[in-house]
Amino acid sequence: MVTGRREGRIITFYSYKGGVGRTMALANVAWILAANGYRVLASDWDLETPGGLPRYYKPFLQQSALGSTAGLIDHFADFADAARRRGRPDEEVYRRHAGIEYAMSVEWAFPSPGRLNCLTAGRQDRDYHTTLKSFRWDDLDARFLGALRERWRREYDYVLIDSRSGMGDAVDICILELPDVLVSCFTLNDQSIDGAARTAQYVAGNAPARGIRILPVPMRVNAQEVTAFAAGNALARARFADIPHDMSAEAVHAYWEANRIPHRTGYEHEEVLATFKDAPGDPDSLLAAYERLTSAITEGRVTRLPALDESLREYHLGAFVRPLSSQATPIALSSIPQDRMWADWVRWVLTGAGFQVVPSLSGPAQHGGAPARTVMLLSSGYLRSPRARADWPSGDTEQPPVLLRIDDEAVLTPPFADHTPVDLAALDAERARQAVLDAVGGRGPVRPAGQGPSFPNGFPAVFQAPPRNPGFVGRDRQLDAVHDALGVSRWVAVRSTRMGMGRRQLAVEYVHRFRADYDLVWWVPAATRYLAARSLALLGRCLGLPPEDSLEGTAHQALAALDAGSPYSRWLLVYDDATEADRLAGLLPSGAGRVLITTRDPAWEEHAHALLLKELGELESADLLLRRVPKLGPVAAGDLATALGELPPLALDQAGAWLAETDRATDALPAELGLNGQGADVGGPGTGAAETLTRLVEAALRKRSPAAHRLLRLCCCFWPSRLSLNVLRSDVLLTALRAYDPTLRDRSQLDALVADLERFRLAETDRLENTLRVHHLVQRTVLGDLAPDERQSALRDLHGILDAAAAW
Repeated sequence: MVTGRREGRIITFYSYKGGVGRTMALANVAWILAANGYRVLASDWDLETPGGLPRYYKPFLQQSALGSTAGLIDHFADFADAARRRGRPDEEVYRRHAGIEYAMSVEWAFPSPGRLNCLTAGRQDRDYHTTLKSFRWDDLDARFLGALRERWRREYDYVLIDSRSGMGDAVDICILELPDVLVSCFTLNDQSIDGAARTAQYVAGNAPARGIRILPVPMRVNAQEVTAFAAGNALARARFADIPHDMSAEAVHAYWEANRIPHRTGYEHEEVLATFKDAPGDPDSLLAAYERLTSAITEGRVTRLPALDESLREYHLGAFVRPLSSQATPIALSSIPQDRMWADWVRWVLTGAGFQVVPSLSGPAQHGGAPARTVMLLSSGYLRSPRARADWPSGDTEQPPVLLRIDDEAVLTPPFADHTPVDLAALDAERARQAVLDAVGGRGPVRPAGQGPSFPNGFPAVFQAPPRNPGFVGRDRQLDAVHDALGVSRWVAVRSTRMGMGRRQLAVEYVHRFRADYDLVWWVPAATRYLAARSLALLGRCLGLPPEDSLEGTAHQALAALDAGSPYSRWLLVYDDATEADRLAGLLPSGAGRVLITTRDPAWEEHAHALLLKELGELESADLLLRRVPKLGPVAAGDLATALGELPPLALDQAGAWLAETDRATDALPAELGLNGQGADVGGPGTGAAETLTRLVEAALRKRSPAAHRLLRLCCCFWPSRLSLNVLRSDVLLTALRAYDPTLRDRSQLDALVADLERFRLAETDRLENTLRVHHLVQRTVLGDLAPDERQSALRDLHGILDAAAAW
């Protein structure tokens, strides 16, 4: 308890990066000080992401005032306006505006004369961001800051400042101009340690004459990871060098041993004070760590939180639990189409527990007059999407969203990094289900929900398919249509009337997006009967079946095993680029699994549920172009997509390649294609903008690399078969291409030629088949332009290469 008065002290809590637990530490230290009879002001200076500090005191603040009461930025703006009106402010202006009238009182019976006031970042209304953006920090001159510091120290025993992270003018005020003590918070990773240590050294070297005591504090420490903790702690001590200052070696060692804030589970889902959540007396608790930090800040004047009646502690702990019930509070689930399996599964878990799950619209959701609590499914794709920002709640009065991280590679940035997500990516189904319910406060009984969707973390026991295309965009409705159709039909055929529409890419994305629905996924190249039989025979060997005398015999055996459901009943076969159905007779399954077919043959509609693939919409086309050529920018990409019209995706991809590789102006492309600027062929239908684009890209390739262009012609002449990558890396091919590029000396240079074909989107490497694949549209265009003598020359070279390869 307080034994005597002295001039107040100002303590700034600072972290170089967000998400370290800085605000939570400040909130608890402030409570401990007030509970020991001190007059305390807790001030939220994290103006860019306001509202974190008041949430820890929300049960004890007037709810009607929270978010509507003026705060720090309003106080500063008032002074700046008054100073500009007066020209040269006199002492009266400084004294009048160096106040704290906007601070809210925390309603708790602290021992006299103790009290805790909370000064928010500002009134959270439509003008907040405009006020903050237009405010000039140099308006707060040294006289004002001196007057503010003097009044704070006169009216309070301790003023705790929650500084924003990073650097800037506002940060300099918090860490240099105002404090007597700087609490430097950091986690034990390299960036956080280096940033905090550099800032500490900067403060030490530029501190005012009064001096600033600097206290480094490791946060969210997991001492159970003994080796990693020891290494990180040693690095931190070395980076901070002689900080804290003016201590003996023994005292410095004791300080570092005592002052670290551990990571403790149970605090992820709600802003709750450890002064209520942790029972006293546990030396390993967060409360004990905050008590030790308070002792270091006060130089031993305050060492513990006075005992609170246990029943009173538990009663008030309930006030921190968010008022969420499955009957009263709907949940708005925010996700992107790529994460549909997670969205379906989380929705099933929540509805099974009695929650009403409503669609997430852009912005805070309302349903039936009741505000919906937002649950966000965090993946790398989601964090890049506009929805991530659109669905983030705004203002202090709205509850923070529940963050469920479903992708362990998703890197969180503010405001997401300022909250601790629930990680689902590494959990099994039962632990993930419980984690979801804990996160939303689902403490009631779970009603039976029947057989639910597959758990998204599952992976097929047998999986063979081309790798996922990281540049895939759009097609979300079509992918959902395929998924829904396969839910009710055994066979689904995806067909297109034009070449280059992306049937194969759609199927590749489907098997990766929805793979958890199956125990076996197998990709069957089906352009010819031989390719299909060979792939199915390989499946038989993968299943451990004894080989038959013939390739087709082994393929039939594999299909029989699938039809019998042994060893897997949930299977999917993808017949890619399927030829006519009668040519695959005997190589198609008849069991209860699923078959996805990509084809141009309309006759498949007699055997399967048919889906016709159409052109991308303008927004999807613009997104594809923007990913291919980021320097375009969204506006130029949209304009170009409109000008190009309804080109197939392959042609759009080639358009991006042409722009990226030739560095031509975007408005040159529609003119080169003979388009009128609105997507229509100048010569009317049939002039073939897609084929013209292929010719443009081919010409650019020929100019860049005549040898790569010759390789393209050889591959086209070999169609419908594909050249093996082994042949493409042979001395025979090297010799044949040297006439087109005398610098070719080594087989390793052939890989660069293949890369050129892929860069111009004229061919792609099929890792599954170990071949180079040329698209039908490219093959037809290239061969259609070849003069008879040029074609004969290419065929002679090709036959020579294949004859030599056969002799290996």
